Amino acid sequence: MSDPGLYTHLYAQLRDCAELIDQVIIDLECKGRNAGKKERETLAGLLRTLQAAPTANLNAMLLVNVLRENRVAANANWNELADAIDRGDASQTVIGRLEELARVLESERADMHARMHGSHAR
Repeated sequence: MSDPGLYTHLYAQLRDCAELIDQVIIDLECKGRNAGKKERETLAGLLRTLQAAPTANLNAMLLVNVLRENRVAANANWNELADAIDRGDASQTVIGRLEELARVLESERADMHARMHGSHAR
C-alpha cells in the first residue's frame, strides 16, 4: 500500500472512532434516550478491548498506539470507563475522559492530514 493510501485508511479509522466518541458524548449529555445505545455499546466494547487485548482488532490497535504516543493510556482503566458508558453515566469525570480521548484523536487526525498532504508532495 502506498503512503497516501495507508494514511487515508488510518485517517478514516481515526475519524470513525472520533465520531463514535462524539456521538456517545452527545448521547450521554442528552441523558441517553436510547438513541445512542448501539454507539454506547460499541464504544464500551472497544474500550474493554483496549484493556484486555488491544491487538485483538485493528481499531483497538490503532487507538492504543495513538493513546500510548500521547501518553493518555498511562494508568487508564478502560473497563471502568466502559462500565460508566454502559450505565449512561454523564458525570463530568466520564464526559471529561471522553473529551480527552476526542482531543487526542483530533490532534492525531490533524497530524495524519499533514502527513497525507506531505506524502502527496513528494
